[in-house]
Amino acid sequence: MSLESVLEVAARARSGYDLVSFKEAGLPVFVLRLRILVLERKPISPIDEAVLRAVRAGLTAPASIYEFLGLPKAVLTPVLVALNTTELINYSRGAGDSDAKVTLSTKGRNALAEASTIKPQERPIEVCFDALTKRLLLLPPEQLLRGRDMRDHGLFEVPIGTSKRPDVEDIPLQDFDKVLERHASLSPDWNGSLLAIRRIERRELRYLACAMLFYKSTMAPHDVQIGFWREDGQSIQHEVAFAAIGGPELIGARTLPEEILMPPEVSLSESSAVSEGGSTFVNTGAGQVSHKVSSAPQPPEVETMQTLLCHEHPAHLKKALLLAKKRLVIVSPWIRDSVIDWGFISSLEALLRNGVEVHIGFGIEKADGPKKNAANEKADITPGAERDLGDLADRFKNFHFVYVGNTHRKSLVCDDQFAVVTSFNWLSYKGDSKGRPRDERGLLFRKKQHVEKLVAEELELLSKGTRIGRKVHGR
Repeated sequence: MSLESVLEVAARARSGYDLVSFKEAGLPVFVLRLRILVLERKPISPIDEAVLRAVRAGLTAPASIYEFLGLPKAVLTPVLVALNTTELINYSRGAGDSDAKVTLSTKGRNALAEASTIKPQERPIEVCFDALTKRLLLLPPEQLLRGRDMRDHGLFEVPIGTSKRPDVEDIPLQDFDKVLERHASLSPDWNGSLLAIRRIERRELRYLACAMLFYKSTMAPHDVQIGFWREDGQSIQHEVAFAAIGGPELIGARTLPEEILMPPEVSLSESSAVSEGGSTFVNTGAGQVSHKVSSAPQPPEVETMQTLLCHEHPAHLKKALLLAKKRLVIVSPWIRDSVIDWGFISSLEALLRNGVEVHIGFGIEKADGPKKNAANEKADITPGAERDLGDLADRFKNFHFVYVGNTHRKSLVCDDQFAVVTSFNWLSYKGDSKGRPRDERGLLFRKKQHVEKLVAEELELLSKGTRIGRKVHGR
């Protein structure tokens, strides 16, 4: 299930709560290397089975067995010793007997009947232990993300709080049978039942990819709940376990901003619009957008104008990449590899091949002196994103990749179908991996006159920038 699909379903999944933010994240999972003791059923070798059958037939003297099987004493003597050691035969000599006698033990009769033997074996095994739910997971460790993978993809590492590292006594034995069944299905030589877990030889913390969702109560703004959606759907177990360790407080979810930039249904005639000189200015957190309106009261424009919550932005970006026929405009101060992935580049190249005029503007001025902070010190664009977008700019004349260098605007325009002005960073944000969750809001226009006015303003901004490509890096 794609992130967009998850957000669309999750937004309607909790009555009385709004989905206000999200993070692409990873649930903590320990990969444990265990040393276990198992009772394994092993088939009897052909020579062992032949000796047991000879003894069962009444051949009690070793010399008779050698003669019957036609094998030299040097070959059969170690076999008899091994069978005696595993208690499959009784090998003894009475005080008055000149030769030793061989008889079948009860264990030997059973083994011969089943043509197999059972003995304990110590084996290494890797299991996945969920750090939050304290359960074993039936998945291969290769499916989990390592810490460096999380950092490279900008994913949030869900904390485990004060939970200690798992010990042997923390591993639920009732789950182990399923784990052993899985190993038996994958390894032909694995056939046994668990006797004991001897020790944990290694613990490695990895992560299971998920979407971390932030819900705010519509009645009580301070009531914030955290939900988790995995590839197989919603995980209530992780939500309950995360709440039990004080997870929402650990990540600052209780301090989500209370301010809402615009109500869910907004019109130009509402009090959030400020009239100046025959124009109405709507503050979206991304600058003021001017719209000419008449002095007479206007009916609500619910159908042509709406606010976007944080989780609704990625779907509109994807929609624009799929549906644009003539023109696509994106302005985003920062650009990151986490957004400019293979899917984005493929969709963008498809638009360019179809003749769509694509304009992407980015870049933000750096602060000097005492106003320096982490936000304006980070690079405008990551090397990988610049390489991939620059390569497209070199190949397609209809791709206008522009370094602006002084913009805080975040906007998206798809033909004359719709336009969005927002606080959401289109090309660098897929759910913040650091700090508090962000309550991003945007304003979407569908009325053609508003879309055309916005695109004219954005193209004017981009005309003042520097067009760049993969081979042009001087900025």
